[in-house]
Amino acid sequence: MIKTLCGKNEFELKAELKKNIASAKNDYGDYGVEQFDGSESSADEILQAAQSIPFLAEGKLVVINNAAKNNELMERIEGVIERTPDSVDLVIVGPEFDKRKSSFKLLKQKTDFKEFGEPSPYELPKWVQNFATSVSGNISLEDSKYLVDRVGVNQMLLAREIEKLVIFNPEINKKTIKLLTDVSAQSSIFNLLDAAFNKEKDKAVNLYRKQRKQKVEPQYIIAMLTWQLHSVAQAVFAEPQNEATLRSMGQSSFTASKSLNLARKIGKQKLKKLIIDLSELDAKIKTTADADSAVELYLLEI
Repeated sequence: MIKTLCGKNEFELKAELKKNIASAKNDYGDYGVEQFDGSESSADEILQAAQSIPFLAEGKLVVINNAAKNNELMERIEGVIERTPDSVDLVIVGPEFDKRKSSFKLLKQKTDFKEFGEPSPYELPKWVQNFATSVSGNISLEDSKYLVDRVGVNQMLLAREIEKLVIFNPEINKKTIKLLTDVSAQSSIFNLLDAAFNKEKDKAVNLYRKQRKQKVEPQYIIAMLTWQLHSVAQAVFAEPQNEATLRSMGQSSFTASKSLNLARKIGKQKLKKLIIDLSELDAKIKTTADADSAVELYLLEI
């Protein structure tokens, strides 16, 4: 079996890879797994391992990490797929392939292809609860929402923070979350929007540049702006317009409070235009626009 694992969800991708490796070790033994780093190993070395028959074993697993970084390997990927014997399980880990290239299309068509996308922010609080339980902890749904609002939507980071919180106290609550975690880029985006809505243009741009210096990608910032404008939209159209209404829609108290504050500064037509403009901005930076300049211009026009 030949599998391809890719996508931006590092947590789910690594969990799937770990499961594959554990299964192979169970079937073939500890020496039945060979791992290569595509950014360091040569294409010939990887090909030889993938095409060689296991010695004194029914099979083996070959894992190619960072496969997308090995251009020669990607150019020869069709041969790899066709010549890998049935006794060899091959796992090709991108994690991010160039979707414009024929190699990506071949992997999608001719391998067991799994792409792990980032989860919806609205799905994460329940996931946080389940993960906390899996590591012998406990957290309420309300506090799960607060943790996501504070830390962000990256599952790998959330998992590390939950493990840290459980070690401190298995009963996770808002007090320990405030004590042991840092405010993420996501929470900072609320401050960015607040500055933009208050016509504090320099502050808004500086907050954006601060996020960029911390290696937060423009696409992630746009995703957070989209999520938070959705939360603001719920606040703008809420009947009655209060925290209880927003909490009934799934917002945490933290998000509801900030959404209501922003909703007081924007009308329905302006909000609609901001959402449309943000959607167009997202599409634009995927083609020709300079991402940073485009996002900064968007913030200035708010």
